[in-house]
Amino acid sequence: MKWPPLGERGVALALALWLIVLLGAVAAAVVGSTRSSSNVLVNARARIIARYAAESGIVAGVALLQREMASAYSPAQQVAALSEVDRAFADLRSVPLGAARFGVALTNLSGRLDLNQAEPAALVALFSRFTSPAHAGAVVDALQDWRDADDLIRPQGAENDAYRQAGSPYVPRNAPLNRLDEFRRVLGVTDALELAVAPYVTVDGDLLIDVNAAPEEVLAAVPGIGAAGARTMVSRRRGSGPFSSVAEVQSLLGRRGGRSDALPIPRLTVAPSRLLLVSRGWTPGHPLTHEIQAAYAVVGQRLRLQSWRERDL
Repeated sequence: MKWPPLGERGVALALALWLIVLLGAVAAAVVGSTRSSSNVLVNARARIIARYAAESGIVAGVALLQREMASAYSPAQQVAALSEVDRAFADLRSVPLGAARFGVALTNLSGRLDLNQAEPAALVALFSRFTSPAHAGAVVDALQDWRDADDLIRPQGAENDAYRQAGSPYVPRNAPLNRLDEFRRVLGVTDALELAVAPYVTVDGDLLIDVNAAPEEVLAAVPGIGAAGARTMVSRRRGSGPFSSVAEVQSLLGRRGGRSDALPIPRLTVAPSRLLLVSRGWTPGHPLTHEIQAAYAVVGQRLRLQSWRERDL
């Protein structure tokens, strides 16, 4: 048998080795692509399951609220019913749903100031608890410039040019805030201020303040109540339970000030007018969680959906 010359055999061997390398690379790419496709499918499936679990949580929360409110015909009865709801929601913190789970939390938004609707003086008073009055005033002016439809600048406010000069990637939307985290985009809002005021503000409320739910920080910011009045109200709640009427609040504040004919404080209520349900769904063992925030107006004994927001966590 006659063998090919040594040089030809070397070339053939090299080509064979390169072919093996190429085949290995192709095989690795195919395996990697398969794994990637598999991961995409797994993540997509987990997201769908998490979303429907979160939506099931909203349905469960609404059903619980409606059941408790069905027999509440007066504000006092609503106060009593919702105090029971708070305890009932403890059972919805982690609920199995097939292979998934969901958890639901309830927040009374009427215990917060609405960043889109509250009086500027109330917002300045609240922010001043966490920063200087001058800084608080500048932030509130900038917030109003962010929301209004014109390009006129308030004394301490900010429009497009000020944002560009500050190097901000944002400019005023000339519309109300859509989400609470949009507040951080307003010129002058620091991380510290945003975190400090977050438990006391909302973008889904109205002008009513629930005196049975609002913390001292919010009550103190309400014109006509002030810091001393807020302390009196919180002390009264702790000692005697919730207020049954706004007249009771007015009487308490009038006695504290030594006046029985004090002017009524507008926009107070003893029951919530806005409620927020936050539901999260997830599959145990998978890192993805889906969150739904649903805000409702309380209309008599019914709930009316006001806003619906979703996000992956």
